[in-house]
Amino acid sequence: IVGLGKAAELAVANMATRRESLTPLRDRLLAELPDKIDHVIVTGHPQKRLPGHASFCVEFIEGESMLMMLDMQGVAVTSGSACTSRALKASHVLIAMGISHALAQGSLLFGLGLENTPEDIDYVLEMFPPIVDRLRQMSPLYSAFTKASKGGN
Repeated sequence: IVGLGKAAELAVANMATRRESLTPLRDRLLAELPDKIDHVIVTGHPQKRLPGHASFCVEFIEGESMLMMLDMQGVAVTSGSACTSRALKASHVLIAMGISHALAQGSLLFGLGLENTPEDIDYVLEMFPPIVDRLRQMSPLYSAFTKASKGGN
């Protein structure tokens, strides 16, 4: 009980610092990632979210594939929600928000912390688009989408 009280005291004491540090990083990621990658949807409210929370759905790619490739580049993210992290199924939260099952399969959550810097955001914005391009080249969903958008069957 004493430990929980101390943790709450520290959380309150550091709340303003965390918000001031993380909100600009989060907002930049939310604003710039969809500009760098087509068919990326920001999930959740644009401002009414935790300072270190940036979540997206990337169309035509499964979140687990992106997660593994980002991990190989030193970027730690999660796919889906904590309650579905051991199962390859869409987050019930995203489904309840009206996001289709197919789109929800491509979810990613960036959890930012005090150790993150503007350079970390630069890095993600630089190396994530080629990952998406590579995965989409292997995606039968994306192939069907591009074929249909060019007037094919």
